[in-house]
Amino acid sequence: MVVFWYNIKTMKPLVFLSFFLLFLFFPFSVKADNFSHLQIFEGYDPNTEILIKGKIKNVQILPENNFVVLDLEREGKIYKVILGPQWFVNEEKINIEPGEEVIIKGSKFFSEKGGPFILTNTLYSINKERIYYLRTKDFKPRWKKKKLRGF
Repeated sequence: MVVFWYNIKTMKPLVFLSFFLLFLFFPFSVKADNFSHLQIFEGYDPNTEILIKGKIKNVQILPENNFVVLDLEREGKIYKVILGPQWFVNEEKINIEPGEEVIIKGSKFFSEKGGPFILTNTLYSINKERIYYLRTKDFKPRWKKKKLRGF
């Protein structure tokens, strides 16, 4: 019979290495309302770009990541419209309230559960006759560029 004797000091690095390899090969993504950060930053697909007009039913800030998400009603269907981080929405003075009519130009995608989402490129407030730009010409989030400038 072979008996293995493990020293606690030698086991700590092995346990750490095991967890590191586990997360390296099986990465997890932070989910917020069934979409990932990667979808928000890199998921804009101009091939799925739509123009949608509707009425804002609700404005919410997701506690997981402070993203501002609008519930946009069109023809009885609710679309989740992702604007961006709250700090960026505040900095750009984007003040959208329930009841406002807007036109959104954005990339449509479906969450893991099949719910429709829209990544906003531009938002036009019909009531205020104002256009807000949330993405650059190459479809990157404008808040990403602004955040990098601050460092």
